Amino acid sequence: MRKLIAGFAAGLITLWWSTAMAATFTNLSSDDQQVAAAANTAYAITMSGDATPGFTVSGSKVTIKAAGDYFVIAAAQVGGSATGNVYLWTRLNGKDVPDSNSIQYISSPQFTSVLVSQGEMTFKAGDVLEIMYAASVKGLGLIVAKPPGIPTVPSMIFTAFKLD
Repeated sequence: MRKLIAGFAAGLITLWWSTAMAATFTNLSSDDQQVAAAANTAYAITMSGDATPGFTVSGSKVTIKAAGDYFVIAAAQVGGSATGNVYLWTRLNGKDVPDSNSIQYISSPQFTSVLVSQGEMTFKAGDVLEIMYAASVKGLGLIVAKPPGIPTVPSMIFTAFKLD
């Protein structure tokens, strides 16, 4: 009987936790190659995936439906056909977020790295978040790798979750 009660309790906790989390986080990605056509120009990163009920996604725009504090993580696979810097930052309601930029130097066309911009952000309902990138030279940016027999390396993995 104890095993049955323990199993039932574990099931209820799991159901509650998964239901609570379903409305408070989203995980998006991009399998698009997104390299700069011009140096020192800001580009919005397109993403796709199934946004959870607390978010909507359209191209590069992620709309937050519920006000609150969130933790946002944007991880980009960067590289390209040149050497130089790639930058990654957040933009909220069309304005760059101060002190959100990160930088990675690409030392050769064979070099790749994961560039991350993350942090806690406070949103109002209806705020629109975009992840932006720029490169110091044309041809650098977010790259995709499709190795045979293993999963694709997406150009962007984006996660946002509400802090309770």
